[in-house]
Amino acid sequence: MSALFTDIMTVYNYHRDPETDKETWIRSIVRGVQWSHNKTALTTVNGVQTETKVESITVDFQRGYGNKPYLEPQEYRKLPAKEAAKYWTLDAKSGQDKLVLGNSVREIADGYRLSDLAEDNQYVVTVTAVSDNRNRPRLKTIKVVGNE
Repeated sequence: MSALFTDIMTVYNYHRDPETDKETWIRSIVRGVQWSHNKTALTTVNGVQTETKVESITVDFQRGYGNKPYLEPQEYRKLPAKEAAKYWTLDAKSGQDKLVLGNSVREIADGYRLSDLAEDNQYVVTVTAVSDNRNRPRLKTIKVVGNE
């Protein structure tokens, strides 16, 4: 295990089953993560600057951590829910995937909502940007940016 990638995160992937049209959030625990807090993103729209606090997460793909296989978002969306549960993804396009720092044991279902995640965990973010660097010869990672 790398000394840099010692964090664990829980990924809640939004999934709409293409066969049944049922919406679910599929939970996956991912090890080999480096989670950095309170970075600042500066955006300018129509001459107005806005500063937003973001979380920066880097996932190590160089070493084996026993995680489920990662699947590209476009492939993940095509799978029925039972198949999708065998994988995890990081989908910035949907704007619905959630990340939690640590091992969250709760499933999103009728009795537990996404809004409950923020009450139960200090760091919960929505995936807003993904940079895939797994094609590099060294430091094969995916970097994720998330907003609260």
